[in-house]
Amino acid sequence: MKKIKAKAQGWRVADRRGKKKNRVPPFAPSQNEVKFYDSYIKRVLKDQSLPNRALTLGATPELRDVAIENGLESFAVDISQKMMDKFSDLMRHKNHDLDIRSIKNWLAMDFPRDYFGIVMADASFVNLATRQENEKLMKILKKIIPTGGFLLTRQVLYSDNYQPAEGPEELVKLYRSKKISWHDFYSELRLQFFKDQAYDKKKFQYDSNKGFKMIKKLHQDGVLNAKEFGIMEEFANYVINTFYPADVFISLANKNNFKLEKVFKDKPFRFYQYLYMIAFKNNKK
Repeated sequence: MKKIKAKAQGWRVADRRGKKKNRVPPFAPSQNEVKFYDSYIKRVLKDQSLPNRALTLGATPELRDVAIENGLESFAVDISQKMMDKFSDLMRHKNHDLDIRSIKNWLAMDFPRDYFGIVMADASFVNLATRQENEKLMKILKKIIPTGGFLLTRQVLYSDNYQPAEGPEELVKLYRSKKISWHDFYSELRLQFFKDQAYDKKKFQYDSNKGFKMIKKLHQDGVLNAKEFGIMEEFANYVINTFYPADVFISLANKNNFKLEKVFKDKPFRFYQYLYMIAFKNNKK
């Protein structure tokens, strides 16, 4: 069987995302979302059959902190040393004895079977480039989470219920009239309006490079002014993301014996209609 190895993609935002002023929702978990993670960590603590270890896929400081505050060993695995260093600097419990870091490809993790009571994945599956990589990661998580353990993910998913603006021009008007936040402006423009050009519905792949070219054309055509385009450009990435319809992603987890426990969406931003907090329980035999 052919081995699947995730490639390190061309992230350009480590410096910007690693600044304290930029750790704001929805780019960082909101307080309510952190509470959602916390509630499942506490369930791990109450179940003596589960190991008191938490794994964060990535370097998300808020998740590592909440694990440490509950007394769990907090393992963080990220493929980028730069991301790990930047995000570790933002932790309230930086360099705590329970803060364990590893620079490794998620698909090469070799933790023992049933090692973690909970795994937390903040937009992690999105940042793998292929469905095959996502499926491989799910199988690894199935192995390292025991029966009764939890997988929590904060996942960007396409929803049939979401009603976007009619087009980029309308979205710009909403933003300039301060009816929507910059985060919603950026996210809806990127995710919604260029699906025909940038999104492969069969492979669930979004080509951020193609999407940003469409955004650049909006600037050239005068739809976006220089300031608006400058902000977009500051957070531009040239990577392949996997964005699933909600039912497809839940089905992917179900096939690996992860039973859907709960879905939570926070409310302040339009983007939260895309951004699902999902708790799964490992139901393996």
